[in-house]
Amino acid sequence: MTQLDSAQPAPCRVLVVDPDDRIRESLSRLIRIGGRCLVVGTTGDAAEAVSLTRAISPDVVMVDHRLTVEGADPSRIVDELRRAAPETRIIVLNFSDSAGPPDTATRADAYIRKTFRPHELIDAVINAARPTVA
Repeated sequence: MTQLDSAQPAPCRVLVVDPDDRIRESLSRLIRIGGRCLVVGTTGDAAEAVSLTRAISPDVVMVDHRLTVEGADPSRIVDELRRAAPETRIIVLNFSDSAGPPDTATRADAYIRKTFRPHELIDAVINAARPTVA
C-alpha cells in the first residue's frame, strides 16, 4: 500500500474554456504536467462554462478572451464566472497583447498570452489559485 505524502498540496482543480477543441485539449495536457494541476472539466461554450463553474467550483478557470455570453461583450464572461463561484480564480488567455490585455483580462485575476512555455502556464495557474494575502 502506498502512503500519501500529507505535505504535498492537493492538485489545483482547473476548468479549461476555449472555443477551439484542439487548444482545449492541448491546454488540458499541458497543465497536467508535473501533477500540480487536475483538469476537472473542459468546454468551448461560455454558458456551459458558467454552469460548470457553478456546479464544480474549480480553483481556477482558464478562459479564452474571445468567448461571449449570449453575444454580449466578452468581458461579461468574467463577471458571470465570478457570480457563479466567487472564490474561483479566473485566468484570461489571449494570442497577442500588442495592444495591451483585452478588457476581459483587466477584470480577471491573471492574464497570459497563448505563446507561453508550459512551465509559465502551470506557474500562472498555481499562482492564481493561491489565496491572496491582504
